[in-house]
Amino acid sequence: MYNFMVSSPKNIRTQYTSHVYADPDNVTPSLLESRLALTKREGARFAPAAFLTGLLDPVTTREEFLSLFESVGGKVPLLVLGATNAPKRSKAEMDALNGAKGVAKYVEVDGALLPQEEYPDLVSKELYNFLVSV
Repeated sequence: MYNFMVSSPKNIRTQYTSHVYADPDNVTPSLLESRLALTKREGARFAPAAFLTGLLDPVTTREEFLSLFESVGGKVPLLVLGATNAPKRSKAEMDALNGAKGVAKYVEVDGALLPQEEYPDLVSKELYNFLVSV
């Protein structure tokens, strides 16, 4: 089941082009090859089940999520990068951090779920600008 539903080249491509990357042209054969290799590692089949069931989530409510940021506010400057083309539910969680207690700066960048992979230069620039400002 895992090989059919999660780790097939076709399904990996579908996931990346539908919501992981904003621009389907950035989903290259070498990227897909590297992701396919990850699915073949020992124990890899357990990660999707943990992810889909929520067992990887450290919190269960948005309030708990926001409290994590509030608890470090003032101790460590926090930059949040929201992605302009993130899926609706993920985008809502990103947007909830805009102006949240503990967040020093919120910036929207191009991308979907993995802007740091898809647009590393843009994300690096935003990180650099933030770090030199603190």
